[in-house]
Amino acid sequence: MIIGNFSYDRKTDTYTGNVTTLTFHRGDVQFRPVKKPNGKEPNYRIIADTPLGSVEFGAAWNRRSEKGQPFLSVAIDDPALPGALNAALFDAEDGKTATLVWSRPKSKVKTERDGDAA
Repeated sequence: MIIGNFSYDRKTDTYTGNVTTLTFHRGDVQFRPVKKPNGKEPNYRIIADTPLGSVEFGAAWNRRSEKGQPFLSVAIDDPALPGALNAALFDAEDGKTATLVWSRPKSKVKTERDGDAA
């Protein structure tokens, strides 16, 4: 499910766009690059500028799919959400736009074999 559309500025290595779901909307969102002091730090911080200053509400890491396609693994969090929203940002073929995609994690179905029988 597409939950965001972004433009990409190659000069600044910054994505700018919006994130919208039925219960969450934020415009003027930026994925700003981060200088990584170690390998665990994110590659981007997700920032929104407000009249009172910048607010950080997520991070993104460079990843590659099993087929070798590069993408950003995205984590967005907000106190109003029950948990972090995990998504993926994929660049379009034009190299100027990107799409933020979310899918609901598949839940494990517990069975008697799992030891959860009543």
